[in-house]
Amino acid sequence: MLYRPGKLGPLVAILAWAVCAAASAAPELLVTSFGTDRVGRYDVDSGAFLGRLTGRGLDAPLATRVGPDGMIYVANEGTSEILRYDPQTLTFQDVFVTAGDGGLDAPTGMTWGPDGDLYVPSFNTNTVLQYDGQTGAFVGEFVGSSDLLGPDNGTIFGPDGNLYVPSYFNNRVRRYDGTTGAFLDEWTVQRPRVLVFGPDNTLHVTSETRNTVIRINTDTGERLERLFEPGTGGVDTPIGLARGPDDLWYVSSAGTDAVLRYDADGNFVDTFLDGASDGRIDVPVFLTFIPEPATLLSLLPGALLLLAGRRGVVATRCGGDPRSSRG
Repeated sequence: MLYRPGKLGPLVAILAWAVCAAASAAPELLVTSFGTDRVGRYDVDSGAFLGRLTGRGLDAPLATRVGPDGMIYVANEGTSEILRYDPQTLTFQDVFVTAGDGGLDAPTGMTWGPDGDLYVPSFNTNTVLQYDGQTGAFVGEFVGSSDLLGPDNGTIFGPDGNLYVPSYFNNRVRRYDGTTGAFLDEWTVQRPRVLVFGPDNTLHVTSETRNTVIRINTDTGERLERLFEPGTGGVDTPIGLARGPDDLWYVSSAGTDAVLRYDADGNFVDTFLDGASDGRIDVPVFLTFIPEPATLLSLLPGALLLLAGRRGVVATRCGGDPRSSRG
């Protein structure tokens, strides 16, 4: 890509501002509670409840992610919509993907591709659908296969640029070409749910019925040992998974309505949130950090949007508007 000298200065300034904002913000955890139809926000340091998404009732939310525009996106399975919320006020902003658009039926998750578009697993149609990343307009069916049965909420693009989809009903994690959607390969994992790449690019997969997290070396295709022995720390039906800013693994235990923490070696650390004492948590299915641990590359799409003149939602915690920097 060829940069014009007059544009490089603002881009660098925006990236520096975005990194500063992410680094200075106090880390918080979004917990998607399927049983209460709510998404709660918690302080990572203390576990204190900070509020929940409001202004538009949720119906069977399956996943929550922070988009490249800084907004909170929710896969609302019950209404077959993708909704957006303001990350500062937690209030409803708009419907980004309208109900049933492009054949969307029970969306379980969402992920952004290298092209900036939004990719949504449609559980009941066994497809992954593609939407314009800025407007939400339907682009087309990206993955559709009789071998994909129940694409679930952990669907993500990996560091190799390919799409990884948990195929719930046939116990597979399937990899598709990130450009064409062609099937590449797969791994057997019992009832896979959420997928997260670790610091070493090893794929971590929650196995709902095995009560553990499976690790896969996607470079060699080797299935590695479990992160921890089944049931460690009292985990029961693990679904949500996230790597925290404290370098601990956060795992949602849907069977006990808890969020547990493990270290990098799989040793149980503690119970971070306990649904028995917090009635707001019932069947936690997804965990998202705000701000999410990020690299410059993951910040780049949002920076480019700002450079093009689109107003971002991320708070200016470092002070000043990056667009005022000289070119």
